[in-house]
Amino acid sequence: MPRPTRRSLGVTCVGIALLLGACGGGGGGDGAARYQEPSGPASKTITIKAGNFFFDPDTVTSPSGVVNLELVGSTGDHTLVFDDGKEPGFLLEVDGGGTDAKKIDLKPGKYTFYCNILGHRAQGMEGTLTVK
Repeated sequence: MPRPTRRSLGVTCVGIALLLGACGGGGGGDGAARYQEPSGPASKTITIKAGNFFFDPDTVTSPSGVVNLELVGSTGDHTLVFDDGKEPGFLLEVDGGGTDAKKIDLKPGKYTFYCNILGHRAQGMEGTLTVK
């Protein structure tokens, strides 16, 4: 088996670096902006409880504008993220009985949210947020 040259090793290292950089998330290739918490006060707080494979409530209605979205854990580790690239980068995470909250500027429309921990969405951890 031939011994690799410095050039072939260099080309391999550059290829690996490019591959890892492409998988890194960051800004994403679609040009979507990452989540930035809005300034100013929230007009209301929406609280969603996360438990073993459920959100309560799993159907939420809210006025548009800045709201405080709060995820309260009851058991296990859970997240709340939005589907379809809406609110890219927005993530709430809880473990056990923890709480996580962030302000979000909601625009009118229908949003699907879910838990992105492997297998949780498939077992029912999905909901809908309708913004009027």
